[in-house]
Amino acid sequence: MKKNDTMGYVAYALMLGVALIVAFVVIRPLMTSENVATLPMNQYLYVFLLVLGGILINALFIELGHLAGAKMGRYSIDSWICLGIGCKKQRDGKMKFAFSEFDGLAGGTVIVPKDLKKSNPRHYIYMPLVFFLLEAIASVLMIAFGIGASMLALELAGILLLTVAGMIYLYDIFPCAIDSANDGYLMMILNSQSNVEAYNDLLLKQHQIAFGEKVEVTKIYDHVTDFTAGINLISFYEALGKGDYEKALEINEKTIASKGKVSSGVYEDAMAEKTGLNFLVKPFEEAKTFFIDSPLESKKHIAALGNIACVRAYVLVSGLAEESLNETEAALERAEKALSKLTKGRYDIEKRVLSESLKKVVVAHPDWDFSDYDYLGLLDKKEAPKAEEKKTEGK
Repeated sequence: MKKNDTMGYVAYALMLGVALIVAFVVIRPLMTSENVATLPMNQYLYVFLLVLGGILINALFIELGHLAGAKMGRYSIDSWICLGIGCKKQRDGKMKFAFSEFDGLAGGTVIVPKDLKKSNPRHYIYMPLVFFLLEAIASVLMIAFGIGASMLALELAGILLLTVAGMIYLYDIFPCAIDSANDGYLMMILNSQSNVEAYNDLLLKQHQIAFGEKVEVTKIYDHVTDFTAGINLISFYEALGKGDYEKALEINEKTIASKGKVSSGVYEDAMAEKTGLNFLVKPFEEAKTFFIDSPLESKKHIAALGNIACVRAYVLVSGLAEESLNETEAALERAEKALSKLTKGRYDIEKRVLSESLKKVVVAHPDWDFSDYDYLGLLDKKEAPKAEEKKTEGK
């Protein structure tokens, strides 16, 4: 889930600031020719290896902290990924080694509550900080011993390990929704039992969807946050699956109305959904006007084609409002990748809605040839050849 890009830049700027201060104020004065001669290898290579080691160690510590905290908080584990490597639970309940993408700075641990009311996510949030405290103590001892024994190699190791840890944990506890999942954002919003239960409800439903289990939707939230938006999205897809686009728009509108309470990515995804569905159910001029009047950021988000909602919207905007075959094809070229990121149930729903979207474009432009995209299976065999037939008739 895309978060607040601006706050992400602030977090990265703070991390860079820490790195520069340590580099020029602390490390540079130590790098005299006499001190450097005591290092076991070239000074630049040594610093590079220490930084790399610090990244690996801290990535491992954060995810081990999440793992330990999840167990303490009464959660089961669906997947544990550190720097793209880890394990995932299969449908038979067994964990299997896996390479995987992750929504975090260095990894990701997917958890499932054992009890919606009693499972406590705060352990999951705070346990990585315990690992950081232990690492900080060890680093300070290394620095102190290195200074006392005039061992620059050990002193540098302690300084760089502590610096890398500080930068990574600064990002992890930054109190805002940023461009990767971070614990600081969870600290802010899990400040009440109702929010904890909503978070656990979301985690459970995400697990049920991922494993093809029946999902019981008991509530649609009027006041939407990033968590409750995820729960509402389940009801949204239920309506989408039934072809009830008006109901889907009604649910989606709750997220748009909560603009100040959700992250920018969640809001822009909702705007993309509304743009696309408007062209399917609203009068053409109304749908076109909504898109034209949309903020520039919303238009850029759709044009980036980062997910299937944006692909659907861009197919309809390009094909119907802007009448651009090239841009419609540009969206279709991203369709397969966008669909591949979805769970099985949502894949089927999204493929059908994308098919309806493309068919609407074909009706408006029967002379446009989409035969290059037959592999997507979006057009029936009876419909796909229409463009070629039209060309033949023209000749």
